Amino acid sequence: MNGVKGTMKQLVFFLLIGVAVPAYALDPGPTDVYVRVVDVGAGLCTITAIPDHHYMIYDAGHWQGGRCLAAAREIIEGETIDLLILSHSDADHLGDAQDILKQYTVRQVIRTGFVRTSGTWINMNERMGPHAVQGGSILNLQTADLIPGTTIQVGEAEVVLVAGWKAWTDPGPPAAEKHNAMSIVVRLLYHGQSVLFTGDTIGRRLSDPPDACKDAEARMVQNSADVPLQADVLIAPHHGGNNGSSTCFIRAVNPTFVIFSAGHRYHHPSHEAAQRYLDHGLPVSHLFRTDRGDDEGGAEWSHGRVAGCRDARGDDDVEILLRSTLPPVVQYQRPSTGTCHTQGGTEEPAGP
Repeated sequence: MNGVKGTMKQLVFFLLIGVAVPAYALDPGPTDVYVRVVDVGAGLCTITAIPDHHYMIYDAGHWQGGRCLAAAREIIEGETIDLLILSHSDADHLGDAQDILKQYTVRQVIRTGFVRTSGTWINMNERMGPHAVQGGSILNLQTADLIPGTTIQVGEAEVVLVAGWKAWTDPGPPAAEKHNAMSIVVRLLYHGQSVLFTGDTIGRRLSDPPDACKDAEARMVQNSADVPLQADVLIAPHHGGNNGSSTCFIRAVNPTFVIFSAGHRYHHPSHEAAQRYLDHGLPVSHLFRTDRGDDEGGAEWSHGRVAGCRDARGDDDVEILLRSTLPPVVQYQRPSTGTCHTQGGTEEPAGP
């Protein structure tokens, strides 16, 4: 498969991030789609390899960067990325975007374009000039509307634009949550199988009862007859925070697997959000998190917690395999050791 390279490239990845790529990682065949949710800590980076050397990156990782770019170097054959989607303007989703744009030819970019003041956003935005996408295009929601249902062909896969806004103007969410509500949401389709990428979209307040359904998630559910949400694999909204994963949204997506991209900060994934997936009928073995063993106490989901563990980045990548004739496979790239992989690791830095 074009997405997984040989021993030398695995060694390069090991040197870059200090985590060996094990032999038991999923081994995609020539007709499989491979998605990696990269353990970047309290942020999001996903890299998708589609047969015949086609690639999509959805979000570019934490502002303390390097891991998203390192995973891209391992997975991507050649120098071209078909589609780069930056779900919104928070720095924990933009960390390696500037370097990705420098080092690869990116054919198409989709971004909200919402202005922020973080150094991460400023550096990325400066790189996002008219020559950032050679021979391609930039869809900036500040200058053009995202039309739900629009389909982008990436090789044999389809990427359906589900939602995304230049700003969130509806009343209700506090100011910080409005940055999340505008997130670009997309659905990857391949031979009848699907993955839903949700960024930091929200659908409830932290103090709401379990059946609350609000904001962007409610909008998507209301539009789901025209733009379906159903997906085999869901990259959970807002890292598993309790302000997302509303019950109405979970029912509309009806996932078989859920992945929480979380780190040692913010008590993600939250106990309440994880419980709503369990209440929907998912077995605990179908819920994955990129911070296994983490112990923040409080509202954080306690499944697999190791006392005193501050799970750092790099040891809990999650892999997805979409196959043309068989059900999807989801697994950790590394097996669990039953102990904290990085006990004593440092917390995420407080700002970009």
